[in-house]
Amino acid sequence: MGTIVGVIVGYALGTRAGEQGWEEFRDSWKVISSSEEVRDMVGAGFAVARQLLGRGAEMLAGTAGAGEGGSSLRPVA
Repeated sequence: MGTIVGVIVGYALGTRAGEQGWEEFRDSWKVISSSEEVRDMVGAGFAVARQLLGRGAEMLAGTAGAGEGGSSLRPVA
């Protein structure tokens, strides 16, 4: 989370500092984006997304076959 805040602050300061500030921001972004912490955070985000998509697919599959022993949920009239 600290990395994200740092990127936002760096962007704001970089745009106010002109061309040199922008170059410093770009160089900082390269260092930040290649850090192990950021790679771990992105990997964890993908793992959570994959898990949520899997659960969503299971829920859809369960409700699609409700008449065939699937979900016990019933539509409300």
